[in-house]
Parts: sequence; C-alpha cells; structure tokens
Amino acid sequence: MHKCFFIGKPMRRFILHIVAIVVLLVGGGSSLSAQELRLGADFTTLFDNKEYAGMEGDVSGTLFSARLTPKVGIAWAERNELRFAVDMVQDFGHNAKFLSDVNVQLYYAYRAPRVKLFAGIFPREEMRGLRQPLFFDRSYLYYNNRIGGVLVRYENPNWGDSYVEFAMDYTGMRDFDTREAFMIMSSGRMPVRWFYMGYDFMMGHYAKDHNPETIDGVVDNLLLVPYIGFDFEARTASRPIRFDFRLSYVQSMQRDRINEHEWKFPFGGELFAEVEWYDVRLSNRIYVGRGSLYTYFDRYGGDLYHGLPLYASDKGIYEAVTLSYGRRFFEDTVGVAAGITAEYNGTAWGTRQWLQVDVNLDYGISLRRKQQYIE
Repeated sequence: MHKCFFIGKPMRRFILHIVAIVVLLVGGGSSLSAQELRLGADFTTLFDNKEYAGMEGDVSGTLFSARLTPKVGIAWAERNELRFAVDMVQDFGHNAKFLSDVNVQLYYAYRAPRVKLFAGIFPREEMRGLRQPLFFDRSYLYYNNRIGGVLVRYENPNWGDSYVEFAMDYTGMRDFDTREAFMIMSSGRMPVRWFYMGYDFMMGHYAKDHNPETIDGVVDNLLLVPYIGFDFEARTASRPIRFDFRLSYVQSMQRDRINEHEWKFPFGGELFAEVEWYDVRLSNRIYVGRGSLYTYFDRYGGDLYHGLPLYASDKGIYEAVTLSYGRRFFEDTVGVAAGITAEYNGTAWGTRQWLQVDVNLDYGISLRRKQQYIE
C-alpha cells in the first residue's frame, strides 16, 4: 500500500535546505518582532485489527504501525508561523526496511482569535469538521494525516464556539501515472446551549490513470451531511454523565463521466447516540439508505472513496456499537485511546479493535536581537 524507501541524498539535501532557511529567518529577520523558535515532535502508534470474516465490502486485516514527526518552525508577530516537519512511518513487520514511508509538512499558519489560515502541507487535525467515518476511515487518516492545499476557518466564541471552515486538499498531481485528484471540503457548526446544528460537505474529483489494465474514468463525488443534535450533561455525585444524540441526513451525488455519464443520487439517514462517563464512551451508530453509498466502489475502491468501506454495501445499512476509552495525561502531552466495535452492514457481523498512543511535544524559545547603544 505504501512505498518503502530510504532517506537518500536528495531527501537529505532537501532537509538541509529547509533547516538553512529556518536559520536565516531566525538570524537575519531584523524586521520581525517578537520572534520565537519552535521545536517539537509528535509520535503516534496505532494498532487497528479488523475481523470481518463473512462480511462483504471489506476484508479482515491488522494495521500496526508507528509514526514520528520531528518539527521546527519560527513564529513572529504573535499570530504567524512557518513550520517544517518530517513524517517518518514504520509499519511493524517490515523488518528488512529502514522506513515504510517518509513525507514532509511545509506550511504557513496564521492564528487569530476568530480567523485561522493554513497554506502548504499541514496536519489534517487542524481541520475541525468531517470527523464521521463515512468521510474518512481510521486507517486512511493514519496514513494520510496531511492536507496539501489551504484551510481557512472563522470562529465565533460568542456564539457557543460556532465556526465555519473551507479546505482544499490536492491529492494527485496530473501526470502520466496518476493524473489528478483533489477534494474540496467545508463544515460548520453552531451550538445553542444543549442544542446544536451543522453540516459537513466534500466534493471529490478523481481522474483514473491511463493504464490499459485498469478502468479509465473521470469521477465526481459529492457528499453533503447536514445534522442536528443534542449534547448535554446529567449531574451525579461523582462525575457528570454526558449524552450526545445526533441525527444526520446523508445526500450524495456521483457521476462517472466516461463510463456512465448520468448522475447517481444515493441518500440515507444516520442516527448517532453516545453516553460518556469517566472517560469511557458507549455509542451506537445506525445508517439506513437506498443502495450503496459508494456507487463506484467496485470500480475505483479506496482511490475514490476514503471512508469506511462497509458503507459500500448494497444493502444500504451500517450499524456500529462501540465501547471505547480516551484520555490525555501529563499536562495534555500523552494521549491514550482504545476501543472495540461490533459492526454490521447487512451481510454479517464483524468486530474491530484498536489501541492508539500519541505524544505531542512543543517548545518555544524566545529570540531577541542584542541591542547596541552608543554614548
């Protein structure tokens, strides 16, 4: 699934160039006020096991991998930052390989109280929306933890932390092998006390390669999910119990321009209910729709659809009952999440278990130019 390669001379030369740019910015930016050198590292290890014997739409398998992301950047004028990072992934079991995959992050970030802007190749976690599995599966998010493009978000804390955001992720450059692929994404949410409403939207464009052994096609895939919900707490003697109920309408528009020409309109509804107590969550997700939500999954698979493959079932149903635990420790630097899910897609029941540990470290070093005085 991923190319395995060593860090050769071109990559080492590229990394040295980036470090040199950061050093020049730090040492020569006399016009930049209140500069800060930011150093850090992110670490994630994920165990994700699927037991899908007898189910249609996906296969059993185990993902067990670790990713280390050292990062360096420079911040100035309180709200601006340039950052460079390297994602180094090692899949467990690749004992003869030095690294399974290496990717870079290169981006500019502007963070104001109400406006956030990211441009370049930046962490996907900077985007707040599209958290539902019908958009992105857990394994896809792990191996594709970056957005290459732009993200802008407006937040209004006076309206219960409401926001609206827009992002573009360019995932395939047009060439003789991959042609082009990109996603335009948007989401918004507005809570009012215990009630909230919002939407998630994604428009995917995918142009299949010209390999004569594969199907050639140009596909448009639009998915709009407006929702309403109730999020509230019930007081107890020890710790409050949180309840979350959300009802979503799922509307898709899909067209394979070369092979079929006409639009397809699969749609459905999804009910999500969750209760949380002492960092333990019990949830139930039920989707019911008309036919497969991923119309061309048999033709293009994960190249076009990045969500949970079980939504591709032509039975038009998906249910998941999940028991999970998640908590952060040591001043929010270490996170632990684990869970087990029983899933059904109209053909059979399967289970999925996962364990994830992540570490996030960030340090800032204030940089000030030495003042010289002449008497």
